[in-house]
Amino acid sequence: MNWADGCPFAWVDDEISGLDRSWVAACCPGRALLHRVDPRVGLTDEDFVALDEWLRSWG
Repeated sequence: MNWADGCPFAWVDDEISGLDRSWVAACCPGRALLHRVDPRVGLTDEDFVALDEWLRSWG
């Protein structure tokens, strides 16, 4: 996964699975957030709060 190359990243998707989480844990040494969005609703205020909290947690 050389496009992330150890850099922190957030993956926002409606199809994140346990397999995706396992792969990221094994292959991505940097900080990563895998955030699942409900495909029937799309991004909500709660999703943006979760992303904001993750970004602020680096402090």
